[in-house]
Amino acid sequence: MGAALMFGLMVMLLGAVLIVRRFRPGLAVTDSTGGLVGERADGGGNGGPVAAVPAEAPVIAPAVSGFVAGDCRAEEAESEVEVAPGPGRAEADTGGRDVVGTEDAGSAPHCAVLTVSGFVAAKGKAKAEVLGTPRLSYGGVEVSFGRAEASDLFALLSTSREGVSVQGIIDTLWPGDGERGARLLESAVRQLNQVTRHACGLGTEVKFVVKVRQRRQLAAAYFDVDFWRFEEAFVCTGTVEGEPARVAALQEMLGLYRGPLLDGREDVWILPLRQAAQRQAVNAVERLAALVRSDDPDRAVDVLQLAVERIDPCSELLWCQLMKIQGELGRTSAVRRSFGLLKERLAEIDVTPSSEVRQVCERFLH
Repeated sequence: MGAALMFGLMVMLLGAVLIVRRFRPGLAVTDSTGGLVGERADGGGNGGPVAAVPAEAPVIAPAVSGFVAGDCRAEEAESEVEVAPGPGRAEADTGGRDVVGTEDAGSAPHCAVLTVSGFVAAKGKAKAEVLGTPRLSYGGVEVSFGRAEASDLFALLSTSREGVSVQGIIDTLWPGDGERGARLLESAVRQLNQVTRHACGLGTEVKFVVKVRQRRQLAAAYFDVDFWRFEEAFVCTGTVEGEPARVAALQEMLGLYRGPLLDGREDVWILPLRQAAQRQAVNAVERLAALVRSDDPDRAVDVLQLAVERIDPCSELLWCQLMKIQGELGRTSAVRRSFGLLKERLAEIDVTPSSEVRQVCERFLH
């Protein structure tokens, strides 16, 4: 009897000790899976800290990690802007975007948001690019015309949102062909409808080249054309109110202008349209540089450098404007380089710099 009583007391004492050890403050408590769900707040029996570690530590992706750490690259990766590399500046991997920067050594780092990234076609529309090398694509896949007359018709209609009269098309593309010109037009319409329909996956009832009051035109519901946007932006530069809106419209023009209209084609009818588009782009450069010059001269330099590289490398007006700003910023070496580049460009067409250009250069070099 006494032995049994003693055994019972010992069992109770042992249970109490176990309970105290299990819930002693500062010790981590495990869950049913064996993972730690609490952590020790004070020193353990050996005086050292004991930290509770989760059974599975979370993994932070590098991109997220950069964002959490405040790395501006995470924000830049989402930007839709495009900038073009300026001379003397390291060219980073920008995923196809251009980066514009000042060429002048020793100047403060400058990153001017200059142009919108080319242009992204509206959802569900074919992307027609004719400022620069002509290209038609849908969903990133290039559309092949197959026949020359379809390519010719696309080129002509892409330059006019309102379309061109049937007779005007024939007289422009197939002059003097009479009835054969009419047949070529109908063949071109069928081919252009067919290849675009195939690319977009639409039914035969869909017409991509439509006839409106004796005019043929690309259906605006299915085509997004960079030249149409370029002309709309040009109109906006003279109609919108407020400097920020004008700057935005001018920047859009520069972003859309990848090169001469229908570059690579030598059709006679294209030349006046190409020259007009180039003049509009040069005009946009002059106006944009003038608007941003007082508040951000580096940005004005970027704009002008882009213009003499991409728009008109032989424009003395643009080169003079560039050298004036470089000179006013005290960058005489940049003025000298700009003048040297201008002489090289003009030499390619057997022309020498005018006296006005030389005066601008000498003003800052002497």
